Amino acid sequence: MDKTMALQIRVQKMKRKGQPDKWYGKAVKWQDVSLATIAEKISMDNSVTESDVYAVLKALVYEMKKQLQMGNTVKLDGFGSFHLTVESETVDNKEDYKLDEHVKRVVCKFTPTGHRKSGKLHYDFCEGVKLRKIKK
Repeated sequence: MDKTMALQIRVQKMKRKGQPDKWYGKAVKWQDVSLATIAEKISMDNSVTESDVYAVLKALVYEMKKQLQMGNTVKLDGFGSFHLTVESETVDNKEDYKLDEHVKRVVCKFTPTGHRKSGKLHYDFCEGVKLRKIKK
């Protein structure tokens, strides 16, 4: 099984001073995949040209940004939903709250599409994932 067929897991030691050794699994991240690469892969499996796929994906990103900046939640069927939120400091009095002073940053949140099975939430992207433990 090569890295394209399974999510590889590395077993790592947890760093905790004065505590007994504990080990945990960590997913190995291989590389970033660009929008252009995604467009190329999609075009290879379809009758649409790579440049057409890339243009649509770029337009999707542009439109999502506009919608998010207007305060909308963007839901992509089978993918998930995106919305903006802020990290903010608290104040004692409502009148003392200043956007430029108390909002620390705007954050984009993503919630993948999922469903409940036997009371547990399962994310569609994670279903069918094969795991492989790698040796260090």
